[in-house]
Amino acid sequence: MKIPDKPARLKASPSFRTFLMTALSYRVKPGMAAWVLHRLTGLLLVIYLPLHVMGLRSLSDPVRFEKYVTLYRNPLFKTAEVALLAVVAFHAFNGIRILLQDLYFRSDTQRPLFYAVIVLTVLVTAVVGYPILSPYIIALFIFQ
Repeated sequence: MKIPDKPARLKASPSFRTFLMTALSYRVKPGMAAWVLHRLTGLLLVIYLPLHVMGLRSLSDPVRFEKYVTLYRNPLFKTAEVALLAVVAFHAFNGIRILLQDLYFRSDTQRPLFYAVIVLTVLVTAVVGYPILSPYIIALFIFQ
């Protein structure tokens, strides 16, 4: 009896197209999306922390402090600030969701809790981010 070299599903040689087709056909469920997003936002916060500490260290030198304050007034930086707000909001609300899931709720409530986290994140980002970006948005329409 002859033993096959490869299983039937592996007969095609691997390619980027095959990988892309497989990755795009995967149906992402709320639990997996929450898990991936929680790790991604945590990583972004860890990357942001040294940058923030470097900015705080400039408080002792007036020239460097003025340089950082000028950078902080840049519209691109303000947009990044709102993105940071969204990252912090999602990470915090998803952490609360994980806590509630572990302590009080069963796993069948994972989907509505994840959607509540998304809604709260968008709501907080819009409400708190609007005053940050509104001067730049208004200026964009006035000077057109």
